[in-house]
Amino acid sequence: MFNALNGMGGAGQSDPTVTNNANTALAVTFTVFSLVGAPIYNMFGHRVLLPAGLCYVLYVGSYLTDKAAFTIATGAILGIGAGVLWTAQAGIMMSYPDEKDKGKAFSIFWMLFNTGATVGAAIPLGSNWKNSTSTVTLGTYIGFMCIMGFGAFLALTLLPAHKVIRKDGTPVSLHKFSNWKREAIEVFRLFTDWKMLVLIPVLAGSNWFYTYQFQVYNGGGFFGLRARSLNNLIYWLCQILGAGAFGFFMDWKLLGGRRTRAFIGNSLILAVLVASWVGCIFVQKKFSFESVKLPNHKQIDVSDPEYAGYIILYAVFGIIDAIYQGFIYWLLGTMTNDTERAARYGGFYKTIQNAAAAIAAQLDAKHTPFMTQLAVNFAIEGAGLVLTYLICWTVSDVTVEKVDNLADGGNPEVLVGGHVETIEDGRKEIHRHEDKDYSSTTSSNL
Repeated sequence: MFNALNGMGGAGQSDPTVTNNANTALAVTFTVFSLVGAPIYNMFGHRVLLPAGLCYVLYVGSYLTDKAAFTIATGAILGIGAGVLWTAQAGIMMSYPDEKDKGKAFSIFWMLFNTGATVGAAIPLGSNWKNSTSTVTLGTYIGFMCIMGFGAFLALTLLPAHKVIRKDGTPVSLHKFSNWKREAIEVFRLFTDWKMLVLIPVLAGSNWFYTYQFQVYNGGGFFGLRARSLNNLIYWLCQILGAGAFGFFMDWKLLGGRRTRAFIGNSLILAVLVASWVGCIFVQKKFSFESVKLPNHKQIDVSDPEYAGYIILYAVFGIIDAIYQGFIYWLLGTMTNDTERAARYGGFYKTIQNAAAAIAAQLDAKHTPFMTQLAVNFAIEGAGLVLTYLICWTVSDVTVEKVDNLADGGNPEVLVGGHVETIEDGRKEIHRHEDKDYSSTTSSNL
């Protein structure tokens, strides 16, 4: 729902300045609490998701008032909740599935995630189709709050990680709850990991383009409200299509091993991204921050013949977002099957992502020329994807890692493909199968 609201351009407001400043406050606290969020999740488990989700409701409620300071303050509060929510999400999505299904897990999550955004985008499209003003109605914001509140309370239906069992019978988590000292050390180690450092540019670019796409292309005054609303709906629909196809594509073994698929996925995204930004240059030449303020400027509407080309490009933007972020999650997922480590990787991802997003939002808030913002996007994302080839080269077909902080207090165990590999475990596995075979034989005889 938050994505749907922001995707309208300026959260549906005629002047996006307040939204840009709120997004900057959000990005700052989101950056900090993405690092803190993983320790919070590892210490308290999934129960932190409910208060994190309710922060979104508070933020949207701020648009029912005309107080800019309140909206900016709730943006900062939302950053706290979002940091916790997204690191928990990363821990779940990257560690729960088997290695062969991690792309599919992303597809399922991102499709559901953007189904919500698509429904949310349909609300303002319907309510504002005949609206001649430049802002959305109060009823639109109330509708968003109701859906967000329902979604937050759905977190109560989740099981703790140690009670989740994969389909092959192995537990998702062997950990007891962590502690602050341990988490502080592990988070610090992320900033000494060369893989994480190499990934910083591509992580930074992963939300940088939102400011340009939402506040400039769709919210910069080039389109009328009706066109902005339809653009928003198509954007999220294409996210669903892109995520659905790409996640399964990355798990497709006919393409080769995981390293080969990493190179193929990275190359595909780079090619599509370059093509889209080159095409966008020709559109951006048609308007600027100054030109849309002129009295004779005519906003593009859905009935205009040239609108078809503009919405197709915006649809491609939606596809790129899905496959770009899906590839990052898939790549991080090849590095670990451990719930705690996955949450920390997700926290690092969101930390870099939102630190960069804060800069991008302020570039737009300071009225940086639109073409300059486009060029910065092109440079950061392009360079990031080129550097990511270094990480692709390190991808192995099976992840081998050591985990500690075990619930039974035992020595650290080695996980191979997410499964414990020890002599003792092997003996237990043998006995389990022997008992199963005996039971089957007995049942058959009976």
